Amino acid sequence: MSMKASFKKYVSSLSLMAITAATYGCRIVPANASIVTTSYSQSFENFSNPERGFYLNYGPTDENYPLNPRRVQEAKNENMSLIRRIYSLSNYRDSPLPQSFINVVAQDLQQARQSGVKLIIRFAYNWFKGGEDAPKDQILAHMEQLRPVLQDNYDAIAYVHAGFIGSWGEWNRSTNDLLNTQDMRDILFKFLSVVPSERMIALRYSYYKKRIYDNNNPLTASEAYSGGNRARTGAINDCFLASRDDAGTYLFDQDIEPQKDYLSQDNLYLVQGGETCSSDKFAQPYIGCDNALQDLQRMRWSAINARFKRDVTDLWKNQGCYGEISRRLGYRFNLVNSEITNSLKPGGRFFAKLNIENVGWANAYNPRLLEIVLRNKQTNQEYYLRVNEDVRRWTTGETTTVNIEGGLPSNMPLGEYDIFLNLPDPQPRLYNRPEYSIRLANVDIWEESTGYNFLQNSLVVDDNAGGESYSGSSQFVSR
Repeated sequence: MSMKASFKKYVSSLSLMAITAATYGCRIVPANASIVTTSYSQSFENFSNPERGFYLNYGPTDENYPLNPRRVQEAKNENMSLIRRIYSLSNYRDSPLPQSFINVVAQDLQQARQSGVKLIIRFAYNWFKGGEDAPKDQILAHMEQLRPVLQDNYDAIAYVHAGFIGSWGEWNRSTNDLLNTQDMRDILFKFLSVVPSERMIALRYSYYKKRIYDNNNPLTASEAYSGGNRARTGAINDCFLASRDDAGTYLFDQDIEPQKDYLSQDNLYLVQGGETCSSDKFAQPYIGCDNALQDLQRMRWSAINARFKRDVTDLWKNQGCYGEISRRLGYRFNLVNSEITNSLKPGGRFFAKLNIENVGWANAYNPRLLEIVLRNKQTNQEYYLRVNEDVRRWTTGETTTVNIEGGLPSNMPLGEYDIFLNLPDPQPRLYNRPEYSIRLANVDIWEESTGYNFLQNSLVVDDNAGGESYSGSSQFVSR
């Protein structure tokens, strides 16, 4: 194997004559096993990754034209994996949704899936301040009509805004007096029952979340990713840095710092998205790079509008922080080093220890698979091991150690196998799509054709290799 300046390797042979076993993280490395330790170089390239980053907006119009493929391509050309899709319900305040409207939603989600992006979805009766929303019963009925299309296509959805109520669907100035705790609870809980449990719903105001759940404490690690309603209720800030209180995002008549502390801790396990909304005199002390970077990190942002407001994002470009924002929105996983078995006999025990740092501002918020893939250098035959690991708990600002153990098939063909880490989307229609797999932020590691991350190591399968046989239940299987 050729040596690269960005990687440092050494092989350590553990001899049965010297010791019977050695501690390997929390595992036991078998005698006679041979492992390679590799250090990796971090990449600062701005590349696309699923469900995070800057996004483009599409809609609303009263006619609800289908998603334009040119808009999707524009996003992809700028390394964006997200499009926010706003649907206007202004024509249906007093009537059921027609099938033609539901067909547009289905068509848009199919278009997103085909194109390799995901949608952030919002439904709103009023996109212009002063217009009307709809009565509660009508909202609940519309949600029920949307259930099938959202259930059938949620793989192409990143997350959903709570929507429906008030101006812009932001739970602001409801003309039907829906901003009381009971009505907000009924509407949110109904939407949470309609949207599949694998997806989160983002709420505009965190103080409404406290009222709805009658709980002033942020989400805990034990509650996170449980599928419960509170664990699925994230955040939107659609007036980021517009003023001291972000134009009402925080209660102005209360101390804002504790409100931010709550949201920062709550967002550790939840999605946070939104957009800027002002560059006027009230925003001037706040919208510059120094404050933007601080608040984006503190509130653990995953997604933000790239175009609104354009003069704010242009300011970030002029001041030099736009590139960092592009890279660090959401998760960004940097493989620091690894220890991996490099020779085994068929049926032997495979070990890997990976140290992975999340240098992004947030955790991943949707379910994700993790696999080790072995690919024969001569035949390209693949074997993979599904690892029981929740990638959503690779916490921002921390390094996570992942210990992997599994058995090779007893009939595995002899030869040399390249070793990959694969982080695919768990949904069947997206599982084999490279654009929906997570790319690690390392130099010379990404294989674009498969969506695999090459660990710069190979495994030699040889009848005469050391190591002991594997008797557990985690087995590599052939694709």
